[in-house]
Amino acid sequence: MNLNERLLRIADRIENGETMADIGTDHGFLPIYLLETGISPKVIMTDISEPSLMKGRQNFNGRLSGMEDRADFRAGSGISVLAPEEVSTVVIAGMGGRLICDILAEDMEKTRSFKKFILQPRTKQGELRRWLLENGFAITHEDLVYEGAHIPEIITAVPYRGDAGAAALAAAGDAAGDASATYEGIDKPAVFYDVPPWIKKATGPVEEFIERRLNTEKRKLERVMLSSVRNRELESRICDNIYYLKHLQGEK
Repeated sequence: MNLNERLLRIADRIENGETMADIGTDHGFLPIYLLETGISPKVIMTDISEPSLMKGRQNFNGRLSGMEDRADFRAGSGISVLAPEEVSTVVIAGMGGRLICDILAEDMEKTRSFKKFILQPRTKQGELRRWLLENGFAITHEDLVYEGAHIPEIITAVPYRGDAGAAALAAAGDAAGDASATYEGIDKPAVFYDVPPWIKKATGPVEEFIERRLNTEKRKLERVMLSSVRNRELESRICDNIYYLKHLQGEK
């Protein structure tokens, strides 16, 4: 199974021997790859309905006949089809960030039973980061990849779960910890969670990612400045974003 760069980077965050569930699996490319390469001994492919699962079933049957005991197919919403602690890693990729928050929040006890989440939101990435940090998760890795004209963001997060969880986080290195602490007690710019300071440690095209957002904010400011009605509050917020992003560019 040949994966695109986005799915390959997600696969890179799954360690040998980890079981996984792919929520909204669609064609099932990622879990099939993980079985073919021997990275995961067991995978669960889920989608919202049986017809939605058909593509994944067909691809699996066409490539992995004889490995049926290592894959489950389940129709249903989010993680409702999983049992607590059933897999090591849960992947939710290609959905909106707000929907991912809703999926994780639906049953927090079950959500926190899984060791690791690999999340690739298509929209509202900042909302998802903020939700994770405000609900007892640590962001341990950020990855940026090219996909056509876009730069998808891949967020790896783990729940704090007592002393054992704290030790695991210390070993992994909490990518957001030190950077967030720097901004404690002060007003964060609106763009903070969209382009967080720990993104500087991400794998992938970090400089271009920041530059693209900086250019977006500059265009916003230009439109506001050319408006017939002056909005000084909005101008100030955009200027704060630009200052923050320029500062982020200059950090080593």
